[in-house]
Amino acid sequence: MREADETIIGQVLNGNRNAYALLVDKYKDRVFSLALGIVHHRELAEEIAQDAFVKAFGSLKKFRKEAGFSTWIYRITYNTAISETRKRKHIVQPVEAQFENMVSLHADEISEANEEKETKHKLIEKAITELVAEEKLILTLYYYEENSVEQISKTTGLTVSNVKVKLFRLRNKLKEIAERISNTEIAVY
Repeated sequence: MREADETIIGQVLNGNRNAYALLVDKYKDRVFSLALGIVHHRELAEEIAQDAFVKAFGSLKKFRKEAGFSTWIYRITYNTAISETRKRKHIVQPVEAQFENMVSLHADEISEANEEKETKHKLIEKAITELVAEEKLILTLYYYEENSVEQISKTTGLTVSNVKVKLFRLRNKLKEIAERISNTEIAVY
């Protein structure tokens, strides 16, 4: 996969600008999901995703192949989304809207045949909305994108050991949040 990306990048750098569309097609959904997980606004996430791909295209000559294109584009997306969040700090979205965005991203993954699995999935997604942007990024890269700890380290700029510690703490934090949410919901009924 990495070699295929490098081949496409080589084609783009050799003048075949249309080849870049292959990279965009390959990573657009994941880049959009990452941006949406940070900004919680569909239209803004689309703009950030486009901006990230434009920035990557403009800097393609500077791309260092040791990290992999996916790691590089995720880092650009993360930085772009965080910058946009700082610009719009006064815009706050209710947790319910964040939850709807996260659930809609993964709705196709939910099995309607397994109601218990669906409930657990919704509970985890709701818990994820309570995490900060960096925590969401680490979870997305590790569990959804299946990146290694080393790749996450390169994407986030954290040390490998720091990523491991954060993953351990995030698992515990998600468990605590999920337990709190489910207890609250059970008490309501």
